Amino acid sequence: MIHITKDFLSLDNTVKTEYFRNILLKAARNGERVYQNAFNRINNLPCVRESKGKVTLRELFSEYWDMFYDYYDSLGLIRPAVKDNVDAMIHCKDFSKGYLTYECPNCKKLVNIGLSCNSRFCSSCGNRYREERALSISKTVISKPHRQFVFSIAKELRKYFAETADRDTMLDILFEAVNEAFSLLLNSKIAIREKRQFGYMLFLHTYGRDIKWNPHIHALICEGYMDKFDQFHKYYFFPYERLRKSFMFSLHNKMRNYIKDNKDIQEYDSFYKLTKWLEKKYPDGYYAHGPKTKEKYNNRVSVKKLTNYIARYASHPAIAESRILNVDYSNATITYYYDPHEDDLLDEDDPNRLGRQEITESVFVFMKKLVRHIPNKGFHNIRYYGFYAKHTNQNLSNLQKLYTKTEIDKMKSNINWNKKTKLTYNYEPLLCTCGHYMNFCPELSFFPDKKGIPKQLSFYDFNEEGELYA
Repeated sequence: MIHITKDFLSLDNTVKTEYFRNILLKAARNGERVYQNAFNRINNLPCVRESKGKVTLRELFSEYWDMFYDYYDSLGLIRPAVKDNVDAMIHCKDFSKGYLTYECPNCKKLVNIGLSCNSRFCSSCGNRYREERALSISKTVISKPHRQFVFSIAKELRKYFAETADRDTMLDILFEAVNEAFSLLLNSKIAIREKRQFGYMLFLHTYGRDIKWNPHIHALICEGYMDKFDQFHKYYFFPYERLRKSFMFSLHNKMRNYIKDNKDIQEYDSFYKLTKWLEKKYPDGYYAHGPKTKEKYNNRVSVKKLTNYIARYASHPAIAESRILNVDYSNATITYYYDPHEDDLLDEDDPNRLGRQEITESVFVFMKKLVRHIPNKGFHNIRYYGFYAKHTNQNLSNLQKLYTKTEIDKMKSNINWNKKTKLTYNYEPLLCTCGHYMNFCPELSFFPDKKGIPKQLSFYDFNEEGELYA
């Protein structure tokens, strides 16, 4: 079984190659499936990926984090959530932070698997977070047509959402403004009397494809509302102009009220003038778009695709590691690419296409762009409203869910680290090179408590997959 240590990583490449070759020879004796599993496992090792020119965020931050932290912390610009998430990511699966031990019942070989950091900033653990968010959303959505909306703000306002002291409050206001814009669509006398409610989920995105700070909201809304009698009614017409204006004026009013109560008069006057200027610049309101899905495609399958897409899109990292082309450690620069949104609606041969954009910049500028998207502890980037809210008064029991219990159970089982590894990287971490599956050994595992002292565990602290019970 492959077990990599720092001493191993310092060995000559010839020695490493011979070591891996022997593993593959042994695996080959036990069949094609065992050989392919060992081959895929080796090719996904960090040291092998590095030799192929692959760059990981963990490797990048491990190299430069101390210098980055010392400089920006001296300026008071490092939020506690940033330090906690980056430190966790750098030490993800570090054996000093704990590990689980598995033993092969046939050849008696042992393998230690480091504990995950569970940070959303970690490219590995972030996958699990995305799957958990997708599962939570999938369990909630009813089997009715849905639509996606996007609410964006003027670029002149973005800086107000990035300030450390006001960050969470301002982002809360962004959620509230979108919520109010939808709520105003059901403010007629009869709608109020019948207590009509939409059902929708709001997803905060703080970045664009170029990873710059650009807070905006994606909304997944059901094309229908519930009344006080728990009856569902179709609702297809969403007036864009009204939504845009409602969103803009609600956002401006809430931000002005906050700044008036918490900042000095000069800052309030400056912001007030800015909003008045923006209202003249954008007479139709800010961008709010949610095209209706073509009727013949707006079926259960298409709703599943939309739900699955937006759930994962809202939880993915600011940049995928596959977009990083190169890191020049001698000059401390990084090169990555992105495909502009503007090209999405243009044909391949359209002369107005911008094409793939490559960016080369200082690694410290790059790191600053990334860490500003880390949410503060306890801040929720996904929120539920109307009849999708957790404490709704609406009874949805008479409405069919989008996913069956069997489908939900399958999605839940796929979140398990063992199955997720197989689905993502195409190898089974517990399949030994001798062809047998390894068993969990709690007595040999190491799990320190918060003080760093090893915690005594028993078999009953873990499930059959070796995952620690909450």
